[in-house]
Parts: sequence; structure tokens; C-alpha cells
Amino acid sequence: MNNQELKESRQYSTNEIQNAAIIMHPHLIWYNITIDQIAMLFEEWSNFTQLSNPIYDQYWNEFRDSEWYYMAARTIDTQQKKMISFLSIWHWLARKSRKLFDLDNDFDHRISYMRDAIRKKFDSNPDLKQKLIETWNLQIIEYTYRWDRFFGIDQLDLTWSNVLWKLLMEYRDSLK
Repeated sequence: MNNQELKESRQYSTNEIQNAAIIMHPHLIWYNITIDQIAMLFEEWSNFTQLSNPIYDQYWNEFRDSEWYYMAARTIDTQQKKMISFLSIWHWLARKSRKLFDLDNDFDHRISYMRDAIRKKFDSNPDLKQKLIETWNLQIIEYTYRWDRFFGIDQLDLTWSNVLWKLLMEYRDSLK
């Protein structure tokens, strides 16, 4: 899928959400949804969930979740990459720490960084990879906070790009 197709926005129906594999950040209390309203929930697919097997960048910096790996990919400064790796131990700092670093905000680059983070995350965690494969052809939706309309869908109006879902589906299809 090319980047333009990945960035296309649309509105998702409640029925689509109820019949999809849903990714949520590890704090379900923050969402305007209950567990009985969805068919399949995967907190462990969230970029903020701690991984059983860390992922590494080209400098051998270790990341305990894919969100921090993605953040480090968005800077060319090797010292910032190292600091982001160190901070990844405290995954709940991600939102606040993001403001400390000069990160690349170009959407096409961000897609490339996230594609790489997904590949590394699932390639280093075989149990997660198997769960992803077992979703077969289910739609995967990142049900997210209202301010993330790029990688997920807004929980209030169910719209936006849902780029993470598209990248996960692309990766899953490559495994078949």
C-alpha cells in the first residue's frame, strides 16, 4: 500500500468496530468503550505495551516497547536515540518525553518508521506474531484517544486514517 492510500481518512461504523480486532493502549479506563462492545481486544499490540522481547535499533539501543523505538527512529541525533532508549524503561513517560526531542514530523517518514517498528516488534516476539496471523482477514483497528487521528481512529467520531491498522494488515498479509 502506498503512503497516499495509508493516509486516506474515512469514518468507521460501530458495526465495523464491533467485528474487528481492536488495539487499545493498556489503559482501557481512558476509552469511551467497554470490553463487551468489541469482538477481539489486543492490548499487547499497542505500541505502548511492554514487550517480552525488546527490539533494537542499528546502534543496539534497547527498546521495551515499539512506541519508543518509533520515537528514536524519528531523530538523527545518536545521543537523543540513546536517551530515548534509556527512557523507554518508563513507558508511561512517552507522551511527555516526546516534547523533549527534535523529532521528524513528516507523515511519509513517520509511516516508514512505524512500518519498521511493527516489523521489528512482531519479528522479535513470535507469540505476538502468531496472534496477528490468527486474526486471518479480520479488520484491525487502533481505537485511540481523540487527539491521535493519524495512526488510529478517534473514539468520539470514529474517523481518521487508522494508519497503524493498515500497516499491521500489510505486515500480516506479507506473512501469509
